[in-house]
Amino acid sequence: MSALKEVLAEVLERVKPKPKDREKVMGVLDSIKRKIEREAMAKGLNVRVEVEGSLAKDTWVSTDRDIDLFIIFPRGTPKDVLKEVGLQIAKSGVGEGWRLGYAEHPYVEATVDGYTVEIVPSVEIEEGERPVTAVDRTPLHTKFVLSKMDERMKDDVRLLKQFMKGIGVYGAELKVGGFSGYLCELLVINYGSFQRVLEEAAKWRGRTVIDYMKYYREGEPEQVFDSPLIIIDPVDRRRNAAAAVSLQCYATFIAAAERFIEGPSIEYFFPTKEEVDASKVLEKIKERGVSLVVVKTGCPILPSDVLWGEIQRSLMKIVGLFERYEFKVLDQKAWSDEEKHVVFIFELESRRLRLGKIRQGPKVWYHEDVKKFLGKHMEGKNVLAGPSIRGERWYVELRRKYTDAKELLEEELPILQMSKDVMEEVKKGFELYVDDEIAELCTKEPRLVEEIHVFLRKRPIWLK
Repeated sequence: MSALKEVLAEVLERVKPKPKDREKVMGVLDSIKRKIEREAMAKGLNVRVEVEGSLAKDTWVSTDRDIDLFIIFPRGTPKDVLKEVGLQIAKSGVGEGWRLGYAEHPYVEATVDGYTVEIVPSVEIEEGERPVTAVDRTPLHTKFVLSKMDERMKDDVRLLKQFMKGIGVYGAELKVGGFSGYLCELLVINYGSFQRVLEEAAKWRGRTVIDYMKYYREGEPEQVFDSPLIIIDPVDRRRNAAAAVSLQCYATFIAAAERFIEGPSIEYFFPTKEEVDASKVLEKIKERGVSLVVVKTGCPILPSDVLWGEIQRSLMKIVGLFERYEFKVLDQKAWSDEEKHVVFIFELESRRLRLGKIRQGPKVWYHEDVKKFLGKHMEGKNVLAGPSIRGERWYVELRRKYTDAKELLEEELPILQMSKDVMEEVKKGFELYVDDEIAELCTKEPRLVEEIHVFLRKRPIWLK
């Protein structure tokens, strides 16, 4: 048996659900489904309750703990009825402890016997018909995938999903910006097998187009869609099924695919995590000669995608604040448990700047501009040196408002215009940790130790 086949056989043994896995999930699923159907019948509603997602298509992996149930209303059902009545009967399936989720469409989410259950009201549509809500296509996705896949291909999807999880690009949610389960299925359908998906992905370049149904002429999709990866949804030619894939995840998948084909290893599927503690984090900061600044604040209670949209916009607002005061940001990252804490991590070239900064003025022969420049800086209270002439221009050295990154954040962060809900949390309070102080944070939040170490190390965990 080749090295590749040995690796894939071992991975499949670990990720393919066993009979006991199937029995357990079906027990939970059937119980919830019966409760919803009873509630719908009691209300005299003509709806179907169907399982969708990877469970319906039998492409799930044994570690998955997600159940997707759809309450499908007859075509023509108004959106407000769908939202009000649909959510009511969805709640009946899980009882107490439900929470409202919202991506493009509201749904009920709950944890039942260790499974995350999403119950989604939708409207029945036919292939090619414009959906009432974004989720209405999902039953059509299930039908399409089942019509194209045999048992071997389902196992190949499992391998592809685990590969993507291992390299950190699995999940279409905003937090990840990666590949959805449906996208994994489409890739296997298009290329035929897990191995072929990776061999072809290794050849992808700046933009890749996959149009399985041949809806478009060559060159047309690039004019319609603006994404590095364009995969035309077989059930809706107007939709790019890969729209959520970020350039970072697209590039990571290409690089990892190429490396794996050259040297197959189980590390791509189940990467070995390095044992780290706070001392290793501090050691890495010193070794690299950078400054690490961490901001910890409360977490707004929002649906995941809404929350991560706010977190990412706020992250870049703080980057902008550093840059406005000339602190060089080398890298940045956000982390959240989506319940209590949001953490912003910044790698700076230096925590401190020299007191003076050089401001370039006009060339000496631009007399009006020179008068304004000299008038402003001859008696300026923030002038440390100059004005002086260097070459053909006037220059002046000015006193910085902030020379310490921590002081900058202490003063400016509470008044920085960030995303609304994150800004409210920051106004309630935040904690700052710089360099050696990171040890204290790691003691309080052990979950952050590995996150920060990987952030500082830079090398992808799968790159051995």
